[in-house]
Amino acid sequence: MERGVMASSVMSVGSRRGGRLRTVLVWLGCAVLAGLIARFFGRAVLNYSHFDAAHYHNLWRAKWWLVAHLGGGSLALLLGPFQFSGWIRRKYVKAHRWMGRLYLGGVLVGSIASVYIGLEVAPKAFGTALLYLALPWVVTTGMAYVSVMRRQFAAHREWMIRSYVVTFAFVVFRLGEDLNVYGGLGPSTQAVMLAWIAWTVPLLFTEVVLQWRRSVGVAKNRG
Repeated sequence: MERGVMASSVMSVGSRRGGRLRTVLVWLGCAVLAGLIARFFGRAVLNYSHFDAAHYHNLWRAKWWLVAHLGGGSLALLLGPFQFSGWIRRKYVKAHRWMGRLYLGGVLVGSIASVYIGLEVAPKAFGTALLYLALPWVVTTGMAYVSVMRRQFAAHREWMIRSYVVTFAFVVFRLGEDLNVYGGLGPSTQAVMLAWIAWTVPLLFTEVVLQWRRSVGVAKNRG
């Protein structure tokens, strides 16, 4: 009996410590995420608050499309993290749903604008990369919408994670540029490579994490 009580006590203490560690890691992750988003807005988006050709460069002739892209993408980028809050989802159901609709609208507007910019304004190689960035952005978000309308909430959450990873690609892209990760390449070549890598590599690792318990983390029963 005493051994059982002691074992139960040890497990309880371990569980509390594990819970505190998870809480700390979650808050640390949120702080890093907020910092990267703030840096992105400060370094990239605010530059276009100066509404003139000097700041828009070759995108000036597509200025309204760029504004739509920045507006829609920024809305999705800012609202996305709140969609993963269980507290908001449980306590403020209507707010959660409206933020989801606004997120969906932001992705739709931002992706349509990026398609136009990719086809009509951007250099051919970079424009192609933009088109193939818009594709997973729309597909992952669309699947999140379809799954929630069919009340497949577990699938909806996973598709929302994938969607936000693609949304966050814009932050990763700018971070890669600032860090000059491909310093040996010319600016245009570096931009094209980053436009591909900024979403493909994060989405690959996200898929590994999402599928881990199904394929590796849980031992299958053997017949």
